[in-house]
Formats: sequence, structure tokens, C-alpha cells
Amino acid sequence: MIGKKQVSAKDVPLYEVKEILSGRNKEGDLTYEQQQAFEYSKKFAKVTPAKGEKMNSELQAINGLDDDFITKVIDIMPPDLNTAKLILYKGGAQVSDETLKQVVEVVSKYAK
Repeated sequence: MIGKKQVSAKDVPLYEVKEILSGRNKEGDLTYEQQQAFEYSKKFAKVTPAKGEKMNSELQAINGLDDDFITKVIDIMPPDLNTAKLILYKGGAQVSDETLKQVVEVVSKYAK
């Protein structure tokens, strides 16, 4: 990456990474890092893009959630309140148990 600089940064869920790298893969060869990220996203993306967009919009409607937490929720799909608390603990934000219960309810609707 010599001579290149980061222009912007944005959190994206794995289903979106998978879409982006799939498109780039069709255009030509991926770099080693891109290929590794593509393989990872194919293995661990738990929702389809359509479901992911719907879940993202529902989670955005819940007050008190930041984009980083929402991205992690979509990637991990916490099945219970304790798992959601662990994701929250890693991020360091303060969210009530009632809000986390709403998050788990939204996730349960979209879980496979």
C-alpha cells in the first residue's frame, strides 16, 4: 500500500463486504488480502443483503444504538441478551437492558 492513503472509513456488515468483493472478483483478480476477506465473508455472513438491509433499518430505528454496534449485531446475530451485552461491552457504549431486548427481538425475526 505504498503511496496510497485512506480517504474515508465506514463500518460495513459482512454481507455488504461479500457483495463488494464479489463484484470486484468478477471484474478481475483480487489481491491476497481481498481474497482472504472475501473467503471470510462467504463463510461467516449470516444474512442475505435483503434481510440485512431490513434489519439495519429496524435497528437504526431503535434509539441509543450507534452504527458500530449495529454492524456488529448484524454480523454476529446475538441469539440472547447475554451475547448482545458482550457485543456492547466490547464497544463501550451505554445501552439499557430494554433496548438490548429490542435488539434481540429484531435479530430473532431475521435469524435463519
